[in-house]
Amino acid sequence: MWSQTERIGLKAALAAMCMTLPLMALPVHAESQFVRTELSRDNLSGSDKMEVVVSKLEVPPGATIPLHTHFGDEHMVVFEGGDMTAPNGKVINFKPGMTGFFPAGKVHGGLTNSGETPMVVYTTHILEKGKPFSTPAQ
Repeated sequence: MWSQTERIGLKAALAAMCMTLPLMALPVHAESQFVRTELSRDNLSGSDKMEVVVSKLEVPPGATIPLHTHFGDEHMVVFEGGDMTAPNGKVINFKPGMTGFFPAGKVHGGLTNSGETPMVVYTTHILEKGKPFSTPAQ
């Protein structure tokens, strides 16, 4: 069980993590690629304006997840964990089974996989239909 201090730190760290581009690798640098594979996309029950997108995010060593936001909520679960480094140099260990939540419009990402193995994260997004999956943030 995580202490209150650890949960607060984890939430801050998770606010720096997630994904941005659908179904493709980010080709900024060869060592900075990650892949988001969309597993399903369905209408949110009872809404014609929202949809649910479930994805698998694979973050190889050296890959960076850019800062970004979404037009809706994101929930994540770490499947295969590892170390991620924040822009300030702090290393955060993501353990299998850890979860995270980013409300609509919350800037997150900016972490680099500094471990030796790929990280795998599963995400569920509840997004506004017709909006981009994500938008870059500063």
